[in-house]
Amino acid sequence: MKPPERILVIMLRRIGDVVLTTPAVRALRKAFPEAQIDFLTEPPCHELLAGVHEISNILVYRKSWFNYLYWFWRLRFRRYDWVVDYMGNPRSAMLTAATRAPLRAGPARSSHSWAYTDRMKQPPKTLYNPQEKIWMLRALGLTVDESDCLPGIASSVDAEEFAQKALVRMRMPKAPLVGFAPASRRATRQWPAESYAALGRLLRDRRGVNILICWGPGERELAQSIRDGIGEAAFLAPETTDLRQAGAVLGRCDLIVTNCNGPRHIATARGVPTLTIHSSSDPASWNPPDRDRHPVVRREDLHCIACRKNECPYALECLSELSPGKVCEEAEVLLSRIGSATA
Repeated sequence: MKPPERILVIMLRRIGDVVLTTPAVRALRKAFPEAQIDFLTEPPCHELLAGVHEISNILVYRKSWFNYLYWFWRLRFRRYDWVVDYMGNPRSAMLTAATRAPLRAGPARSSHSWAYTDRMKQPPKTLYNPQEKIWMLRALGLTVDESDCLPGIASSVDAEEFAQKALVRMRMPKAPLVGFAPASRRATRQWPAESYAALGRLLRDRRGVNILICWGPGERELAQSIRDGIGEAAFLAPETTDLRQAGAVLGRCDLIVTNCNGPRHIATARGVPTLTIHSSSDPASWNPPDRDRHPVVRREDLHCIACRKNECPYALECLSELSPGKVCEEAEVLLSRIGSATA
């Protein structure tokens, strides 16, 4: 098959999954530097892809029957040579089939594999999610570099100015800035608010840092409770209007302590060191291989750790019994490492 001139990549949601697809797009761009590479995704994920130079066009799919029918018919007239569907759900499979592209690739594990001409198998061992997406491109006959696996998003002048002015208005004392990203849409991935507050007090007293509690829609109350629980040197992050502003705020931090969630992937894409609290999620899948810059902390002694469940059959011991002291020790090591690297 001749090299493709038009490629469509599909990852409709979630925020973290879309961010983690950018290295695969980068791999496709390296393989086909002259090709048009479009990316189909849902709001608000499209905000993070703006300015990513490997992407030619961002196509915004809004979740409605009208928009579904619009793209169902519109995609077939865009004449794609290749479609790579990383989503593999009923909607993305139908949209892939609608393109009538000569090569339509999707996950082999998907029950909707009828939509694909090429089925991309998962690697034989667990890899960091972006590495897995790159590895899957081997099914299309590509020689790919899995080491270039860190996600990347572009900054914007307006978003950077917003973050700079917002933090200046807070009048924080001059000190390292540690960001907390404490929310999660899954209870099995959310470390308790009181534990974050205790961690903030420890880091403030031991390291003299400022704490910035980051939040998004529906998360303000959680963030305020953590800020109030820390007290002095704790600040509520400014309210943002889009994900690029949120990314700019995260990018101002020296370190992000976080659950396994979308903001931690945005922070990684912005080049910020992260310390991730893992519980039901598997760090081998969701954490970058560079553990010096992106370490993890979890209850290694539990038989059910990394269970991948959305509901806990026990009492969430992996979270409730993970001590702030242990997390603080890991954060201090990373802060010292960051300081040595920048000295």
